[in-house]
Amino acid sequence: MTLALRICALLLAVGCVTAKVRQLDQAVRPARSPDSVTVLLEKPQRPYTVIATIESRGETVFDGFDDLRRKMVVEAAQLGGDALILGPESTKSTFIIIPTALIKSDRRELTAKVIVFNRGPR
Repeated sequence: MTLALRICALLLAVGCVTAKVRQLDQAVRPARSPDSVTVLLEKPQRPYTVIATIESRGETVFDGFDDLRRKMVVEAAQLGGDALILGPESTKSTFIIIPTALIKSDRRELTAKVIVFNRGPR
């Protein structure tokens, strides 16, 4: 294998997940541990406030939905969020034509809302 092919293979194997965060309020909350952020598949029953939205995207075919969720949890923890409400998973397919083959490339995308639970009067 040539050096150029080895470098390309290495770059493809290193997955990279990007996250676009849109804060909905300007309140500053202390960062939390990612382990303390709850991941939800549906809206919780208790009252909450949405403080941000996150769009996460895999940049290589090797980035799975677990990688996207982990990135989102880290972002939510930095914002001081209590939980993430995940949106639907999405996969965008593209095709790459090379002289000897047609290659399908899937990129995963995921959205979520970062929430804090409303605290009662003290």
